[in-house]
Amino acid sequence: MEHSKTISLDCPYCDTKCQFLQIDSSHSFCDRNVRHHISYICSNCNGGIITHWLSSTRILDQFQNNNVIKNLESYYPVVGDWKPRMNIALINNPAVKEDFQEAIQAYNNSLYNSCMMMARRAIQQEMISNQIIGNNLFEQIEATGISSKLKALLQKVKNFGNSGAHPDFCLFDDEGNEIINKKEFARLSLEFLDRYFADEYEINTLVENAPKSQKELDSK
Repeated sequence: MEHSKTISLDCPYCDTKCQFLQIDSSHSFCDRNVRHHISYICSNCNGGIITHWLSSTRILDQFQNNNVIKNLESYYPVVGDWKPRMNIALINNPAVKEDFQEAIQAYNNSLYNSCMMMARRAIQQEMISNQIIGNNLFEQIEATGISSKLKALLQKVKNFGNSGAHPDFCLFDDEGNEIINKKEFARLSLEFLDRYFADEYEINTLVENAPKSQKELDSK
C-alpha cells in the first residue's frame, strides 16, 4: 500500500474496514527498526493505530516525495497509558497487586473484558486475604468493615467484572436503557479500584509513618 493522508484498513478496534486519517505531526523515523512510524485514527470509532512504513529514504521531508518508494509493512493499535494515582508498591498482598497490574495491562492493550474480569478477581483476592466470610462476592464486600462508599465502589467493579465474564449480564442507565461501552466499564473498574486501594493501603501507610503521641507509643 502506498502512503497517503487517508488509508483504508481493517480496524483492530471496531473490526470494520474503515478509512484512517493521518494524525498531523505524528510522523517520525526510528533508527532501531529502520522504519517510518506514522499515527492514524479510525474515522468510524476514533481508535488510534501506529503504522510502520518501509521506504528508500530516512528523511521525513523526502518521504513525501512521489518518486520515493514507500510501502506499509504493518500496523498496530496504540497501547493505552492508564496509570494508577496510588503507589501500587504499597499493596502488600502479592496476589492482589498482580491481579490489579494485569487488569491495567489488559486495559492498555484494549482487552476490556479481560480488564474487568481481572479487576473483579483483585477484589476476590482481597476478600480471601482478609478472610471475609460470605456466600458470594456481593456478601463478602458487604461484610467488610469499610465505609458504605467504598463498598459501593467495589460492588460496581464486581458488576463490571460480571459484564466482562457473562454475555447475558447487562448494565443500564437510570431510565432502564442498556449501556454497552466495554472500554468505559473497564476504565471505571480501574478508577474505582485505584480509589479503594488508595484508601486501604496508601492512607494506612501515611498514618503509620506519621509522628506519634506519647499515648500512641505507650499503647504499642
